[in-house]
Amino acid sequence: MHENLQDFLTATAAELGVPGAIIGVLDGEREIVAVTGVASTETGAPVTERTLFQIGSTSKTFTGTAAMRLIEDGLLNLDDRVVDILPDFRLADAAALAALRVRHLLTHSGGFLGDSDERPGWDDEALARNMKEYAELPQFFAPGTIASYSNAGVRLLGRVIEKVTGETYEQAVQRIVLDPLGLKDTLFFPWEVIARPHALGHVPAEDGTLAPMGQWPLTRDINAEGGIVSSVGDQLRYARFHMYGDALGAERAPVNEETRLRMQQPQIPAGPPVDGIGFPWLLSHHGDARLVMHGGNIADTQLSEFVLAPDHDLAIVVLTNSGAGKALGTKAIAWCLEHFRGITATPEPAELLAEDILDDVVGRYDAGQWHFDVTREDDALWFEMVLREDIAALGIPPRPPVRLRVRADRALITDDDTAIGRLLSADEGGPDLLHVGLRAVRRA
Repeated sequence: MHENLQDFLTATAAELGVPGAIIGVLDGEREIVAVTGVASTETGAPVTERTLFQIGSTSKTFTGTAAMRLIEDGLLNLDDRVVDILPDFRLADAAALAALRVRHLLTHSGGFLGDSDERPGWDDEALARNMKEYAELPQFFAPGTIASYSNAGVRLLGRVIEKVTGETYEQAVQRIVLDPLGLKDTLFFPWEVIARPHALGHVPAEDGTLAPMGQWPLTRDINAEGGIVSSVGDQLRYARFHMYGDALGAERAPVNEETRLRMQQPQIPAGPPVDGIGFPWLLSHHGDARLVMHGGNIADTQLSEFVLAPDHDLAIVVLTNSGAGKALGTKAIAWCLEHFRGITATPEPAELLAEDILDDVVGRYDAGQWHFDVTREDDALWFEMVLREDIAALGIPPRPPVRLRVRADRALITDDDTAIGRLLSADEGGPDLLHVGLRAVRRA
């Protein structure tokens, strides 16, 4: 099976043009790893099992694990008001500030703009300094109304962890999660990473080839939501804990068994492309397999997947260093579920919603760092994602427009019938709010 996995990875990465990638599989007690390509097209350094990758938003599950440990220890409560923990914290909407609870940060349901700007700086006050910007964030819906993927919400949770523990965010996660699990190749700071083999994210060069991104695309204030750098070995060790509760001889596990399982239970429905949100796992399915998952995207240059199929004793980690890594990750998850467990998924042919509702969706929808221009063509909607100028200036390539149709249950589906969003009902804020790619975005 390892040879088949290696053949799949080598061929698929070459087909998609991904410079370097790793797939790690936890198959019951076995660990299987396949690697391919280079960490950098400029140096030609090969990807190995020791190569570190930016895991992006899988970092949120480390933040969630630390927060749940504080709740377990009675130092924090799901229903604590955030403003009581952080008295100087402000939101633009006073009612939302009064209503905002810790559980809303864990479940992506705070309601304020979820993709707020980061601020440069690597000192210990970086996260606290960023909190001042929240007073200017637009409030899209009341806390707890719906789930909308929120980098800003998990960033705020990181600040709550700092306040409750009296440590920096990184110190708290190191003590609660990394050290007990022996995750020695899981790091927060570029000066730690630079001394070890690590992958560089890649962007298109002027000649059409892929070249390493010319900067470190992270700042310290986003560590809680997406700043962790890790190896495939550490990711599989982390997967083993969250799948089996195996703390590998630690004196105390990051969280106890009750908490670990509670984190994987749905707390709020989410709508396509996932079924619901845990604490703060994304919960989905593939065929008859229940998936507990996350993944990450650093500026479309390093993309990763982290998938647990707890009922089938299977975990899958995918680490890549270019934008096409998203497609590779999707294919890898499907391949592993099929070839290791015989699990397949085929979307059913869709019954479409009446076309007259499509005109209600046309417009521009703001997501902060980008917007969607939505137009209609016959029975379909075209979504064009337009990055804000300063974000595009990082070298992130534009994405092609996506054609979506509306299924009878109001799901937004691609041409292969994959659901990636939904039209919100009036009591959820529709049609001025639209849910796509896990996020609620507001019509400008």
